[in-house]
Amino acid sequence: MRKYLPYILCMSLVGCSAVSTETSVPINVVTSTASASDTASSTETIDITDSAIESDSVSSESTSESIEETTEKTSYTGSLEYELVWSDEFDGDSLNPDNWVYEEHDSGWVNNELQTYVSSADNIFVENGDLVIQPLKETDENGNDIYTSGRINTYQKASFLYGKVEARIKVPTGQGYLPAFWMMPKLATHYGNWPKSGEIDIMEILGSDTSTTYGTIHYGNSHKQNQGSLTLDSDTQDFAEDYHIFTLEWEPGKITWYVDNIEMYTTDDWYCKSEGGLLTAYPAPFDQEFYIILNVAVGGNWPGSPDDTTPFDSDAQMRVDYVRVYQRPWYDTDVTAPVDYDGVVG
Repeated sequence: MRKYLPYILCMSLVGCSAVSTETSVPINVVTSTASASDTASSTETIDITDSAIESDSVSSESTSESIEETTEKTSYTGSLEYELVWSDEFDGDSLNPDNWVYEEHDSGWVNNELQTYVSSADNIFVENGDLVIQPLKETDENGNDIYTSGRINTYQKASFLYGKVEARIKVPTGQGYLPAFWMMPKLATHYGNWPKSGEIDIMEILGSDTSTTYGTIHYGNSHKQNQGSLTLDSDTQDFAEDYHIFTLEWEPGKITWYVDNIEMYTTDDWYCKSEGGLLTAYPAPFDQEFYIILNVAVGGNWPGSPDDTTPFDSDAQMRVDYVRVYQRPWYDTDVTAPVDYDGVVG
């Protein structure tokens, strides 16, 4: 039985104010789990191939570097309360380079999306205590529409193994938008190329239906996903009208999503299988450090393309009030898979 204290690599602490108190709106929880045969992806299905990330994934680092082991420890008698370990409150006048990395990618990079991700201050900026990601459209001399947007992450700045990951966000509205708050493994190919090494989507909302949010994990060989959703209860309420708190509680062997502190969905039945079909001990692949990503996609397989009704003004903005990560001082990692896969208990 192995138990350990969570440890964070490349972490830059920043000051934070008191947590805002949110009043939960009436909601109707709608949850669903994708079937085992479901291979349709409803999110960023990426295989990170940037040279910096690839070199990191084959470096001498291992998952064991992200944990501090104890010897023959069978119990823990201290507090198990969450402690704030990392945050960005976006209180300055620019994005904090100690916390975030800009991503730059051409259109069509993943999921047939139309946007080019750029590091322009027109697309990513800090304003009135918010991070703002602003999709924009231009028309070239040939009459072609050119879309730009923003995508940032904490890769090599802050990565986490277990904890509560939370953000207060107001999303854009408009056909073709897909804002996302999500996580990918620091070692991109630790258990193999996507989806074998896992993906955790904390919040994805279609700009054409801003009353429903989705939470998903991707894993498996071939691709599997477990997904839950939550729909606001009133026709007059949606996630583009006001800020809402999106929370992921990630523990060994269980992942739970919350919206405004109300549980949306929980799952524990995943597995990890290599290229050769061998199973890796549960709870892999969700037993390694992941980093945080924020972006707004334009177009693509899931949201579809923008149309004449799609705005590119302030209604197109994803505004993030804060991102915070909490961890417990101790986690029990002696967990087993809830089901058999291929006759082998995880």
